[in-house]
Amino acid sequence: MSKSKLFIIFLIFIFVGIFAAVFYTLSDVLIEKTVKIDEQNIVEKNGEYYLLIDERELYLSKNFYDKIELEKYNEYKIKYVYNRLKKTDGEVVMLKRYGEQP
Repeated sequence: MSKSKLFIIFLIFIFVGIFAAVFYTLSDVLIEKTVKIDEQNIVEKNGEYYLLIDERELYLSKNFYDKIELEKYNEYKIKYVYNRLKKTDGEVVMLKRYGEQP
């Protein structure tokens, strides 16, 4: 096989890889909403916390988990990101008590 054919095949692989990466990245969705959280919405697995919202299991960082005070407040404003290509996962990127000023 000649060098020019190998180069063309290499370029095709690079193009397909870049296209797949861009398509995957553009499939991210950001949702912002107010939710009522109770103990059934928070799950711990292997030392990590997840918030069950809209049939999704959203990763909840330790920092956000510590902000939740269910004994005082149950309504929170959250933002989360998920990818349309995956069915049930995502990540909480903002969480604050409803009505809390920045």
